[in-house]
Amino acid sequence: MRKLIQFLFIAVVLLLVEFVLINYATLLFLLTSIIIQLCGIIIAIRLLLFDQRNTSSKVAWMAVIFILPVLGTISYFVFGRNPATRKFSTAQVMEKAKLINAIHAIPNNTNEKLPRLSKRIAHLTSIEPIKGNKIEILTNGEETFPVLLDALRKAENHIHIQYYIFKTDAISTEIRDILVEKAKSGVEVRFMFDGLGSSKLSKSFLAPLKEAGVSIHAFDPITSPWIVRTANLRNHRKIVVIDGQIGFTGGLNIGEEYRSNTPDFRVWRDTHIKITGQAVIELQESFLNDWIYMENQAGAADKFISDSGLKQYFSPVDMGEEWAQVIYGGPYDKEKWVRDSMLDLIDSAKESVWIVSPYFVPDEESLAVIRRVAMSGVDVRVIIPGKGDRGISFHGSNAYVKTMIEAGAQMYAYADDSFVHAKAMLVDGTRAAIGTANFDVRSFRLNHELMVFLYDESEAMHHLKRDFKKDFEDSRLFTMKDMENKPLLTRVKEVLSSLLSPIL
Repeated sequence: MRKLIQFLFIAVVLLLVEFVLINYATLLFLLTSIIIQLCGIIIAIRLLLFDQRNTSSKVAWMAVIFILPVLGTISYFVFGRNPATRKFSTAQVMEKAKLINAIHAIPNNTNEKLPRLSKRIAHLTSIEPIKGNKIEILTNGEETFPVLLDALRKAENHIHIQYYIFKTDAISTEIRDILVEKAKSGVEVRFMFDGLGSSKLSKSFLAPLKEAGVSIHAFDPITSPWIVRTANLRNHRKIVVIDGQIGFTGGLNIGEEYRSNTPDFRVWRDTHIKITGQAVIELQESFLNDWIYMENQAGAADKFISDSGLKQYFSPVDMGEEWAQVIYGGPYDKEKWVRDSMLDLIDSAKESVWIVSPYFVPDEESLAVIRRVAMSGVDVRVIIPGKGDRGISFHGSNAYVKTMIEAGAQMYAYADDSFVHAKAMLVDGTRAAIGTANFDVRSFRLNHELMVFLYDESEAMHHLKRDFKKDFEDSRLFTMKDMENKPLLTRVKEVLSSLLSPIL
């Protein structure tokens, strides 16, 4: 009887909707159009008068809203709202402050003679460089995954693992099964993945982890219209911390394509970094900062900042003499710490700036800095993909090639049967940055990102330099003739992508 009543109710509702559409469709369409246009005007006024984002982003949003009113207005409400207006719970604010204050109170090596650039970045970000590390550059998945798997299998106390994309293929399953095995043996395992980037992770894939006692968080999952405003603000970090002593970060997510097992590309070119020693403290800080944000409860930080917690999670031993400075930031920070630190690195150049990035869509300030450095006679070289994985980003990157060449930079397209996904910078052959941030507006303004800054002429620096030289050999140098001979359709795609780049 109950099902019959439900069926009759649904039928009546559908008949009423049909009656309204048949008799008042024109009026409804007119009213809807007026409401959407009014919303667009209100949004434009708000952007012009009250929004603090950069001018190019405002212009891009206004263009989309007025050219495509319906799609533009809906997209703005989903993706375009200023992250600075995001409200946090009292627990999230208080627990983060407790964590940061406790970690920054740990004695460090600031009495050492600090690298000059690191002082500027420390003054900018309040994150100090740390000595006492062994740094290893890992080229592509072929080098990265065997080292990562070995370190995971040797974990004795805890594993903290965070990825933007974690798939369900062979390498993903292998890592999951190691986490399960370690959790069953008594190792603490905390697993965090981005709620959108890894949205395809199924309950069945995660079930063995939960059964083994692994703690799991999806970062800002899109589970309801109420929190859809975070859909465009993603956690792009890739972090693994093992026993508070070994850390990994860089460009590689977890999936078979990251070890070149994909029909789309012959080679997936990427760069990861392994840190053993004191700077792992800062990778741990970044991970736990995100973890307690998702815990969202009073006392979430207490386990990690008690006397025993500090000893367990923040007591790495010296493993070398190299310096490292881990800078992390995101859309909710007042300043763009990651971007500005990268610009400080570029601005310190005397001889050369080499950059590799899968997406080269700089904002106005970043473009101005790198063009000025190139025009000053510094050897500026940038490697971008010769074949893209996403059309709008690929064309958006190519839209900046001409202006960079005009400034005196050398722009390279990586092999057109492969994909370059590495995020790295090398300045004067003696200073570098490697991590998760692309050289684009999304990484600078919308994503949660992390970069590791290096300051020693070490084997790691030489390894990175060799990789760059090999990548130049595997790439094609753009010329002004290439720019002049571009087909009209390609130019249109690049112009449109460039217009939309501030909101990509």
